[in-house]
Amino acid sequence: MSLKDTSKYISLILRHKPETIGIALDEHGWANVDELIAGISKTQDFNMKMLEEIVRTDEKQRYSFNEDKTLIRANQGHSIPVDVELEKKEPPRYLYHGTGEKYRESIDNQGLVSKSRLYVHLSPDIETAIKVGSRHGRPVVYRVWAGSMHDAGFDFYKSVNGVWLTSKVPTQYIKRETFDEKEIETVIRNIDAILLKTGLDDESLEDTSRADVIFDLEEKYSWEALQHALFNILLDEKRTEDAWYQMAVVFWIAVLESKSRKKAGLLKLKFKKKTIIGLLYYRLRELDYAENLIWSITCELYNLDYCNSMYDPVNDDKIIRKLEKYGLLFR
Repeated sequence: MSLKDTSKYISLILRHKPETIGIALDEHGWANVDELIAGISKTQDFNMKMLEEIVRTDEKQRYSFNEDKTLIRANQGHSIPVDVELEKKEPPRYLYHGTGEKYRESIDNQGLVSKSRLYVHLSPDIETAIKVGSRHGRPVVYRVWAGSMHDAGFDFYKSVNGVWLTSKVPTQYIKRETFDEKEIETVIRNIDAILLKTGLDDESLEDTSRADVIFDLEEKYSWEALQHALFNILLDEKRTEDAWYQMAVVFWIAVLESKSRKKAGLLKLKFKKKTIIGLLYYRLRELDYAENLIWSITCELYNLDYCNSMYDPVNDDKIIRKLEKYGLLFR
């Protein structure tokens, strides 16, 4: 058995099934090193030097020795009840969770749950989360509003290998960050077909028929995927003003729908506010007929007084920086 395979075997022993080799963990998850080596040696050649190499080179830094290397334990990931003496810590504003595409629907509906583990595992950055998600197939990454969770009373812990842990993450604190580009392309094709369809409306400003049908795509795909597709269209220089305006109408419909869902006790839609406001103003701010619409969207998203607010998105540094990430500058 290779060292990599042996490391996985040790993970099974120290996280889930120490009885596999006839040993027991103490209340803090520690195993006796001599007993671990003896147990593994029953089925393969194994010694202290090999164990030290596994601990040193494990890419996820799964294991830790005590000071004199007489004890060893997994840093996190247990399905058996142990206290690995994690210290409560205040998390950064955002953390990330990487998983496989096959789990997306469940997470979108239920949030992040620990399942067989004691904690939900979170990564400090998107890049690490993508690597974690890749182990489960096509990766999907969720942003976690860890700072807001902490303010609401959720406890967070940080393992010695840099993994953040918490008991669960409700849906209101997550937002999907990565998307399957083929899925987005499919959504865009659907939108294009609706924009070109005759008989829905006569392109009058009062008729929202096309935008209504576009918003209905949320049921087939997801709001996150649809929102991402709307951004792609707003970023496309080759699109017409009518297409950009229709995207604004879709966002207005989504804002009203989210308010209705909130009143009914249902999950609200999650909006990338700065991106929405920035792109709509970038594309439509010089069109008189769009002025009221995009200001209404801005007021709803930012809870502003429609008549009295002095807020100006064009001079908002956060909006400007968001557009700069897309290579766009207010002229």
